[in-house]
Amino acid sequence: MESLVDIVREDVFAFLKSNEELLFNERDFQMHLATWLRGSANAYDDVDVEYYVPVEELKKVGEYVWESELRLDVVVKKDAEYCPIELKYKTKKVERQISRFDEVLSEEVVVMKNQGAQDLGMYNFWKDIRRVELVCKRFKNVNSGLAVFVTNDSYYVKERNSNRVNNHHLFSMSAGEHGTIKRWQNENSACAKSYKSFEVDNRYTIQWNERMIEEERFYYCIVTI
Repeated sequence: MESLVDIVREDVFAFLKSNEELLFNERDFQMHLATWLRGSANAYDDVDVEYYVPVEELKKVGEYVWESELRLDVVVKKDAEYCPIELKYKTKKVERQISRFDEVLSEEVVVMKNQGAQDLGMYNFWKDIRRVELVCKRFKNVNSGLAVFVTNDSYYVKERNSNRVNNHHLFSMSAGEHGTIKRWQNENSACAKSYKSFEVDNRYTIQWNERMIEEERFYYCIVTI
């Protein structure tokens, strides 16, 4: 029998493969995915968004180095089991002519902003993984979860250069297997002071997929925790 996380993973992949719309931001991505899951043939019992989990509960089962509250992007429930999904949607600037109320607007608009700060984007992806790990450890009805990353910025998929170690080397998201230690190379840097280093429980493998949406190349990966 297929596990809930595998079923949800297949649904998320189906959404990413079929979506033909440029999404404005992470919240737009979150709402479109949640709507897709609610209409899935798998008939989930519930699909919730911004699912609040008190930080104090996660500190009971492992080191939680952040002060920020946890609001899981999407939580899917079926037969008393839950599958949390954390999302990241990191973009480079894209301008397009869009239609509103069946009317094509005369001027191009910024559909996706140039976010930059790729080192922090990588950090936050691994942070998502760590937080889902802790949720799985704390709650008996959560066996596994997903971390999903979507971007049109090719920087995220670049291979690590073994001859050049940058400050965010251990937060790399290049294809392949990654280690458990997530720390900055320069512990005295501004990033290290503001974004605390941490460890994940397991080694994870990233596999990138590509597709074109409105002549824009996107890269996406899904990691099962």
